[in-house]
Amino acid sequence: MTLYISTSELLKRYGITKGTLISWRNKKNFPKPVIKAHGCSSSRYGIKAVDTWERDSGLLESLEIQPLISPNS
Repeated sequence: MTLYISTSELLKRYGITKGTLISWRNKKNFPKPVIKAHGCSSSRYGIKAVDTWERDSGLLESLEIQPLISPNS
């Protein structure tokens, strides 16, 4: 099982900008990155924390996206 999801993967998944992701972290309790970006690298977020946030916020239904973690994981 994958442990992390990158900033770029999240932006693509949600169809948002980096600014929106930062706003969600500040205003909508989106998880903070587990590994912060340095230089050209991308921050990494914990899959479990993001999955929980998506479920709790109703994002799975509103964006009609598949869960990051399947019930069988």
